[in-house]
Amino acid sequence: MDPRRIELNRRHSREMSALFARFHGAHPDIESEVDGAQMTPEQDAAWTAFSADLLARQQAERAALADVIEAEQKNTGR
Repeated sequence: MDPRRIELNRRHSREMSALFARFHGAHPDIESEVDGAQMTPEQDAAWTAFSADLLARQQAERAALADVIEAEQKNTGR
C-alpha cells in the first residue's frame, strides 16, 4: 500500500477518534464501545449526523489521493 494512503488512513482515524470523543462528551449517556455497549438507533443517528461533515471530507480526500496514485501509476506503466 502506498505510504501516503497509510498516513492518510492514520490521520483520518485520529480525526474520527477525536470527533467521537467530543460527541461522547456532548452525549454522556452513550457508553463507549470499550464497555462493549452498542448505541441505540437514535444515538447512532445522532452520531451519523454529527460526523457527516468529517466523513464527507475524509471520503473526498481518499478519492483525491486515489486519483493521484492512479495517475502516477499510469505514467510509470505500473
